[in-house]
Amino acid sequence: MASRLKFMTGLMALTVVLRLVPYFLTNYDMKIDAGAIYYPWNFSPLMAASLFSGAYVTDRRLKFGLPILTLLVSDMGIWAVTGQFVWGFPADRWVAYLCLGMGVVLGMGLNGQSRVPRAVAAVGRGVLAEALFFVVTNFLYFWGNSEYPQNSVGLMACYVAAIPFAGRSFVSTLCYSLLLFSPLTDRVTRRATLRQPALPSKRPASASSAGLYNEAKIQ
Repeated sequence: MASRLKFMTGLMALTVVLRLVPYFLTNYDMKIDAGAIYYPWNFSPLMAASLFSGAYVTDRRLKFGLPILTLLVSDMGIWAVTGQFVWGFPADRWVAYLCLGMGVVLGMGLNGQSRVPRAVAAVGRGVLAEALFFVVTNFLYFWGNSEYPQNSVGLMACYVAAIPFAGRSFVSTLCYSLLLFSPLTDRVTRRATLRQPALPSKRPASASSAGLYNEAKIQ
């Protein structure tokens, strides 16, 4: 389990780096528009990593804390790099943290026995998590936003405008879920666990006390 926790920590570090790269590039006059198709915006393992955390991290605080801390650190990094607080922490940002928590909950059922291959089940739950994220976050973006008429037509227009960004999120979650829950990843983490040296066993205190008692009787 320790090897999976280390793997999870490394995965979260990778997620932070991937989220910050485009903002660092803009500091070197490399303008990367959020709608550009030549840069994989939103292609992040964060949601798939949340599923992995829910499935394999046993400590409940770490199970939820690692994904949320990853998003928090990357959001703070975006603020630090750009100097724009609202880029890292828009008004509705709390919903993203809530959706990550839902991703962890969905991942909790992936560690048990099932007739469905684990990678396939992970993809299904990852798609569900991304769908919830898409519906909830864009609804809150639409609500009270003067850019869109506050009716069903405006709501649909808001969802349609978000499809290019959501598409990359769905694809990234699909790809990373297949990778993280594949037999290869499972074999690698299990092998790392087996290679860890076993701790020396200690003599039980009761046995030691009994031994001293018997020695005293003999004397």
